[in-house]
Amino acid sequence: MNEDKGNISDGYHTFDELYEHRNLLFINLCLEQPGCCYWNRNGDYTGYFCLYRDTPDGQISYHITDKHLPLIDCAIEYAEVLWDGHTSNDVIERLGKLARILNEADNSSNRK
Repeated sequence: MNEDKGNISDGYHTFDELYEHRNLLFINLCLEQPGCCYWNRNGDYTGYFCLYRDTPDGQISYHITDKHLPLIDCAIEYAEVLWDGHTSNDVIERLGKLARILNEADNSSNRK
């Protein structure tokens, strides 16, 4: 199979479209609280930067295409952050926990 994997589709979206959605969603999540986010260059991935967000349970990070760097380079600090060794499953778990934390914080502020 020589087809470009980015063009494989589930009938609704291609892999490339889904990665673009993920990139922009994570950028927006980071821009909501830029003080707990950092970016840097990871020499292993030419054409990408690594965007990190700290959570109470550890890091979340993604490699983001360089074309999106202008969306964050003024708001989010460049730092030589060390990867904490998180796995894809860790990120899924941490994203779920972060959503619950943010939801509870929003609910408690709305009750005042």
